[in-house]
Amino acid sequence: MIGGIDPVEIKRHLHIARSAPDTDAQGKAYEALALYLFENIPGCLAERDGVSFFRSEQIDLGVCNGRHQDGLHALPPVILVECKNWSHPVDSSTLGYFINILANRCVETGILIAANGITGDSHEYTNANALGVSAMARGIKVLVITTEEIEALTCTADFVELLLRRFLLAYMRGGVGVP
Repeated sequence: MIGGIDPVEIKRHLHIARSAPDTDAQGKAYEALALYLFENIPGCLAERDGVSFFRSEQIDLGVCNGRHQDGLHALPPVILVECKNWSHPVDSSTLGYFINILANRCVETGILIAANGITGDSHEYTNANALGVSAMARGIKVLVITTEEIEALTCTADFVELLLRRFLLAYMRGGVGVP
């Protein structure tokens, strides 16, 4: 951990993501924010832009979780992160594709940083929220984090607590950890 998460740095990253000239640059800036957040969690190392051997799948961020007591101690040692800086919620097909990437790599936890969350109702299990049930049956949990939640972070401990609570909700609700 370098110095911990700084709200000013979060705002800087989000400003770059919002004002980038095109959607590709906006997405890369959003990924840079995710990298910043995870590299400031004790015990975590992160790498960007992982591409599968046949170049058929791409992962925005891979996180090696050393399970530090002040970090993500309850989460598994490898976490994959997908970032979607979209103006609308992420749909079922996009979330399903991410779940399949997790399954193809035998990764049990993925984090979807979706600017505006996912489609459907988390209590009614509709649209993208419905995919949690089949994901959980495959041993996969997806934690969903929004831009609004990232903007509210004041320190690293806030982010760690958010992720741990979302992980718990994924177990409790059946696969997708959303508020």
